Amino acid sequence: MEDDSDDNFVTAAEETERLSEYPDSSRANRRPPVFRSRPHEIHCKYDVRVISISGEYIVTSSSVTKVWSVGTGTCIGHIGHPDLRVTAIAFKPSLQVEDEGSTIWLGTRDGAILEADIRTLKIVNKRTGVHNSLIKGIYRCGFEMWTLDEDGRMQIWGPDERTGVPHLSAAPRAQRVQVATACAIVVHSQLWVGRAKLVTVYQPSFSQSEVVQFTVTRPLTATKPVGDITCAAVIAADHEHVYFGHEDGKVSVYSATKLTCVDVVSVSLYKITAMAGVGNFLWVAFRTGMVYVYDVGQRPWTVMKDWKAHESPIQTMVVDRTSVFKLGALPVITMTATDNILTTWDGMLKQDWLELNMQEHEEEYCSFRTVQALICTWNVGAAKPTDMQHTSTDSKFLRNLLTTADDPEIVVFGFQELVELDNKTVTAKSMFKHKRKHKDKANAQQHMSHQYKAWQDYLTEAVSHLDSRYVLLLSDNLIGLYTCIFVKEREKKEIGSLRSSTVKTGLGGLHGNKGAIVVRFTLDDSSVCFVNCHLAAGQSHVIARNNDIANIMESKVTTGGMGSTANTSDIYVGGGDGSMILDHEICFVNGDMNYRINLHRVPVMKSLEKGDLDKLLESDQLLTQLKKNPSFRLRPFSESPITFPPTYKYDIGADTYDSSEKKRTPAWCDRIYYRGPGKIFPIEYRTHDARVSDHRPVSGLYDIKVKTVDRELRKEAMQMALLRWEDFVRESIEKARLHFHENEQRLR
Repeated sequence: MEDDSDDNFVTAAEETERLSEYPDSSRANRRPPVFRSRPHEIHCKYDVRVISISGEYIVTSSSVTKVWSVGTGTCIGHIGHPDLRVTAIAFKPSLQVEDEGSTIWLGTRDGAILEADIRTLKIVNKRTGVHNSLIKGIYRCGFEMWTLDEDGRMQIWGPDERTGVPHLSAAPRAQRVQVATACAIVVHSQLWVGRAKLVTVYQPSFSQSEVVQFTVTRPLTATKPVGDITCAAVIAADHEHVYFGHEDGKVSVYSATKLTCVDVVSVSLYKITAMAGVGNFLWVAFRTGMVYVYDVGQRPWTVMKDWKAHESPIQTMVVDRTSVFKLGALPVITMTATDNILTTWDGMLKQDWLELNMQEHEEEYCSFRTVQALICTWNVGAAKPTDMQHTSTDSKFLRNLLTTADDPEIVVFGFQELVELDNKTVTAKSMFKHKRKHKDKANAQQHMSHQYKAWQDYLTEAVSHLDSRYVLLLSDNLIGLYTCIFVKEREKKEIGSLRSSTVKTGLGGLHGNKGAIVVRFTLDDSSVCFVNCHLAAGQSHVIARNNDIANIMESKVTTGGMGSTANTSDIYVGGGDGSMILDHEICFVNGDMNYRINLHRVPVMKSLEKGDLDKLLESDQLLTQLKKNPSFRLRPFSESPITFPPTYKYDIGADTYDSSEKKRTPAWCDRIYYRGPGKIFPIEYRTHDARVSDHRPVSGLYDIKVKTVDRELRKEAMQMALLRWEDFVRESIEKARLHFHENEQRLR
């Protein structure tokens, strides 16, 4: 039994302030959206500072400008500009959609502006003297071009009366904006500028006959505390909102019409380094090298996808919405500050679309059946099976547990502290090998092996009294942790790819006094995963527990491979291959999670006397993390309603809570969580009377829907899915073309 303290509390003031709703990541896909028919990486092999894309062309620049083919990844050619270093880049508008991407403007470090013809790879125009410092940005607004230097001087280049497009030979109109801007973005006919934590909106305009009107709003501020602004984005189909990324992992959302902040969404604890509106989604890049794709059209936002795009911070993310109707695809380009490699991603997420579409039509090629699983989690407190015979209540525990269900197909026992974690012979000496003698090691291992074997025999004997015949599927252990799974004999032949592994989180992941046992297998053509865990103890150690569960969820715990002959995408979810916990369609996490009630003992006891569990659950640390911590790795999971008293800490052999000098506060340490939308249906969630430990056992009974794939019917279903995909692409092309023309017309 663990020795922890109630002296330190995580108060509400100490918790990071968060909004009540965060992006829902329960169905996020982790498969990188790589094109199957286009190059994934383009190695530029020189120092690239700026990137732009239009249709088939990617243009990179710094000391030299190079043009690349999106389709082949090859360098089409380069545009020389000796002694001029390019610091800003943007494609010039064209009157005809077909001519988009044929001409580009290049802003340089010394304030010069170059115009280059992409087709001929020639500089066709150059303008000096309009800027006296480094050009920080070039922005396209309809048929205008705006150039901004680091001193805050902005030049507005209007369309020529004869050609209808801007020319460097024309006379621009100058205006001033803030210096030291973090980012700027064109929204409708406005320039939205982010600087520190503030947003300023400028309304420049160009007219040949009138003086330029340049309206400046008062600085706009977020409605919640945020870090400094790092980047900004808009979504083409959403004319109302502007999105700003912040260094503290928040996204502030502003109304483009009301010029007010309408929302602040905390999406991460890491710095946002780049953003882009891609189709109907918001793509967000982080300093960790991760990219997340959000559907911001609903509340809360939904995480559509997340993957490790780079090993270092992502500096740039660019996309061209006209690519949809030019290429029938939507390439997104990312690059870090160091590797000079352009990485291309499928902005239309074709493989994800097909996978989800096939799942929506599972009934067309799958047959289903329901199996029942009984899961019991219990911190045994180093009790032995012989200890269960001392009272009639304890001796009847397993029989009462197993009769709560009508012979379930799967019975899972997930125990913690099967050996005494405070026993220096068993744990300390088994961790620090250089401080123990060989004899001590052998004695410790013999003691643990005897305990595991004794409990396995005891559980096997209990299960044998059920009406159906059961077989031991697997048992595994990690110092103190023990998982034992039984299945009906007739089910074993339907199980394949059985794997078990352990994740150590104790003492920084070096040792197994805390951690998890992960068991996964396929049942018919469905993937199933059971996780038995023991997290960090201590009233105030919320962060340590969060880190433990994160390490468990993020570990590559099993090798790939399927016992089924179905496709990987039919067996696993989220673009996974079965090597990680969240790859599995049906997933359970049980254990002594050690999350406490964030109140002192006196008010907790008073609420228990009144039977007011709801009041206590409001202060439950685990439920608080689910609600307020956007990075909490159990957020995709669900728990049945808790209707039973706290399961810890009892006096051994009694129904009273800790009466020792420490008088620890009761808590719901022992929990069962599940994830499997549309696949798992909870029936019962309860506690049991067993007094040999200071924890009470908790059990959950669940119906599980598993499937069998008909291979021939699946082929037909995939053909239909591909036809639906082609329809989707055609619709996307028409919408993109319509949005483009509407936007250009509005800004004429």
